[in-house]
Amino acid sequence: MKLWMKITLICTAVLTLIVSVCCALLFVYSRDRILSVATESTIAQQENLASSFSQMVSYYVSEDTGLIARRSLVLYCFQRFASDTAVLKTEGETLYSNVDFDPDNLFPSLAQEQQQTYIGVVHGRNVLIAASQESLLSHRYSVFIIRDITETYRSLSLMLWRFILIGAIGVAIGALLVVLFVRYFTKPLKSLELSSRRIAQGEYAERVLIPTKDEIADLAEDFNMMAQAVQYNYRQLKEMTERQQLFIGSLTHEFKTPLTSLIGHSETLLCTDMPKDVINHSLLHIHEQCEWLERLTQKMLKLIALQETVSLNQESVPNLLEALQDHVGESLRNRGLYLNVKCSIETLCMDSDLMLSLLINLVDNAAKASSEGQRIDITAYDQCLEVVDYGIGIPQEELQRITEPFYRVDKSRSKKMGGSGLGLALVQKIADVHGASLLFDSVLGLGTHVRILFRDNKSFTS
Repeated sequence: MKLWMKITLICTAVLTLIVSVCCALLFVYSRDRILSVATESTIAQQENLASSFSQMVSYYVSEDTGLIARRSLVLYCFQRFASDTAVLKTEGETLYSNVDFDPDNLFPSLAQEQQQTYIGVVHGRNVLIAASQESLLSHRYSVFIIRDITETYRSLSLMLWRFILIGAIGVAIGALLVVLFVRYFTKPLKSLELSSRRIAQGEYAERVLIPTKDEIADLAEDFNMMAQAVQYNYRQLKEMTERQQLFIGSLTHEFKTPLTSLIGHSETLLCTDMPKDVINHSLLHIHEQCEWLERLTQKMLKLIALQETVSLNQESVPNLLEALQDHVGESLRNRGLYLNVKCSIETLCMDSDLMLSLLINLVDNAAKASSEGQRIDITAYDQCLEVVDYGIGIPQEELQRITEPFYRVDKSRSKKMGGSGLGLALVQKIADVHGASLLFDSVLGLGTHVRILFRDNKSFTS
């Protein structure tokens, strides 16, 4: 069931209940008021009749009056004030009555000088009776006023049906207005529904415009923020996927070239007799290409393997830096670069193989960014390992992304120098394993400064 239908049904039910209660209370009040007025009028009429009758009897009739004369005088006095609805009875005998029933049966406990009323149905008609008992000349006389209120009850019944009709019309109009207002005020929710459906279909630029200033507008604003976040994440994922696809294509191309060369040199060595220096040159070339392929493969494997827990131990920092020089010294010399190493600490809580891989990647990147004749500084002090080069530098807007897997600042230069976009991602992973912060500071044309800052002061021993 739609939301607007639920709200309409609930509001209609509440409106029906309120209207019914109000109509019922109003009818009960009106009925009681009408009957109260009729009762008060009948009581007053009966009081006047009884009082006038008593006074006249007291004036004209005495104790010495004979029984027949007394009866005639009492009847005369009552007829002077009585209407067609009056009844006079004494000791079970009816002296005056124009009605077809005995009202005395409706008042079994009528006491002297105590006025009573009766409202009920007699012979199919609604009657209102007011009665009292008067004591005159040692006799008790019952005086009744009988009022036919059948029309009053018919008017009340007609009033009830009018209330029901008016209430029903009011509820119908109210329900119609509720439907219109609910549909109008929930219309923005329909816009939200359509927009969410379009976003689900891939239209991530979809936004909702709500001109009101209420909770629905707040919901629309939150929805737009969510849509913006979805769009941003989608773009990020799309860019990452494109970068990964580009990397796979580039890696395939880069594998193809050295493999072709390896196949060519190996076939030459197998099928041709060549001088020793040419053979050594071919073997060296094959060895270099295999190292490149192994290095590239190891980077990918290590990036995946680092998801596991690594055991850290106190390792020698000078030995680490010496191993680094052994690994990168020849390569730097071939490029016309030299390495400047300074160490002022002895041990560090680390995995030496992983930390060596980290430094090799940083030095390799520094070498790619440097020109012939420049130097690369490696410094170990206090809680920090530093790698500084004085090469081309990195643009500031790129610094936040250089540790993303497969991301390369300069694709053409990275391809020329053998870059794959995995080196700094691997560096970041290794730093995270060691609980260290990896900080980059670079200026275009002046070089790059990389610091590996360990958080635990006890990790270093000077």
